[in-house]
Amino acid sequence: MPRSLSLVLIAFGLLGCGKLSHESVPDNYVHLALALGERDPDSLDFSAAPIAWIERGHRDYISYDAIDQGTTAALERLARAKNLNPDSATALRQQINSIRARTAMLRGHVLPFDQEAVALFGVTRQSDTSAEERVALRHEIADQLARLPEAPRKGTLAQRYDAWNERFLIPRDRTIAVLQKALDVCRTATLQHISLPAGETITITPVRDKPWAAFSQYLGNGHSTLFLNMDLALTVDDALELGCHEGYPGHHVFNLLRDQALVQHDHRAEAELQLTFSPQGFWSEAAAAAAPRLAMSEDQRIAVERDVLFPAAGLPSANAAAHVHINNLVRRLDTAQPAIAKAYLDGELEFVRAEDAFADEMLMAHAEQTLLYLNEYRSYGLAYTQGAHRVEQYLAAPAPRSTPAELQQLDAAWARYRALAEQWPGPVAHF
Repeated sequence: MPRSLSLVLIAFGLLGCGKLSHESVPDNYVHLALALGERDPDSLDFSAAPIAWIERGHRDYISYDAIDQGTTAALERLARAKNLNPDSATALRQQINSIRARTAMLRGHVLPFDQEAVALFGVTRQSDTSAEERVALRHEIADQLARLPEAPRKGTLAQRYDAWNERFLIPRDRTIAVLQKALDVCRTATLQHISLPAGETITITPVRDKPWAAFSQYLGNGHSTLFLNMDLALTVDDALELGCHEGYPGHHVFNLLRDQALVQHDHRAEAELQLTFSPQGFWSEAAAAAAPRLAMSEDQRIAVERDVLFPAAGLPSANAAAHVHINNLVRRLDTAQPAIAKAYLDGELEFVRAEDAFADEMLMAHAEQTLLYLNEYRSYGLAYTQGAHRVEQYLAAPAPRSTPAELQQLDAAWARYRALAEQWPGPVAHF
């Protein structure tokens, strides 16, 4: 990726040795982030930084103690910096503080759920005010299932929904092909609003034994790898959700736009990587979780699944509309997840009782995978629920008058989505 000569010289240590006194605060942050990611791969979502920068982080920060000392020094330098605008300084301070908090966790200092969310992401868990709405949603889901002759009649609502949903599982030998079709249709929807560079690609790579269904890693220069967990079965609707979330206009497009605007154009080192456990990582995940609803309406989603994905999966498409509609209702039950996750991770609910809570509140008949994910990623799970809801609210607002001329042809939601990607720290700093 293009850099000024001074950055190249710094990267290769040609301006001195050890910790460079002339290193900028953003560069210092990058070296700390790379050092943390080397010792804790979960902490680094992706990096397109040059290998010399990775080697520098490895050399200068040889332990968690060294990283912790480095964050203290970086924050002191940031407080003295006079050449950073207030928004950039605030964002860097939050990112560096998240490195400090994550390092403390890795050394055994685990915070209660709510304190952890503030320390890592700068977000406060919202009170659950949707219990009555979820009761109404579950009644509606039960009514919808009762109208379907093929739907089971016995068992709890979670069991009936699970058995109904199993009718739409993609045969394992067709999963990758169906996901590729989903990526294609999500890309087509995105291209109606956002131009993508020639040659941009997503490569699907099957993996196993992971706590997630899929993971998109940005490689730089418009290329991503989508790791697909083959241990987990996907429904047709799951495949479309993943195609939009991980690919278009989700992680791949979001990271590509950020790369073009901030790295290729502005040469900002801090945008060359993404820390998972940080405000940047949180809001990037929240944007991707909101992306499927941005890409397609429910009617468009039904048409795509019925006409493209069901045939690709070799499944009859007669119930495609019910499959999409009921799943959309179930997704709206996710307002229960933050409170259950907090109770589980804070030790108020053991594994089995947490499973029961997810089944009762969110109709998860098999919540084991969700709980394993929470064990590893903890309060990061808020990004998929209340984070996504806040992004959706942000996208639904009218376009700002300051929207650049080249974005005027986009509708307000797409303009705001693009603005999220192309600014660092971005409009999310003002949520």
